[in-house]
Amino acid sequence: MVAGALLMETVEAKCPKCGKTYHLRSKKDSIICDCWQICPICGEEMTPYTPETAPKTYGLEGLREMKVLMVCTRHHPHFYGTQKPVEVQADA
Repeated sequence: MVAGALLMETVEAKCPKCGKTYHLRSKKDSIICDCWQICPICGEEMTPYTPETAPKTYGLEGLREMKVLMVCTRHHPHFYGTQKPVEVQADA
């Protein structure tokens, strides 16, 4: 074996949303896929969405949860991303 070159086995894991493959160090490890930050229209990274009014003004049937997390302003109309971060783990 060459000095300093340790071969480490990895575990393959796929994002359930986009299908991107990651190589994890063990089955116990996990990673957050970056697909929730990518605009599906232009493929560029979106920016965090900051509402113009207080979040308490938004609501539907008494629920006050903000659904929009990211926005892409590179095109018109803007794309508002509602996908939450996706944790990727090795298959059991």
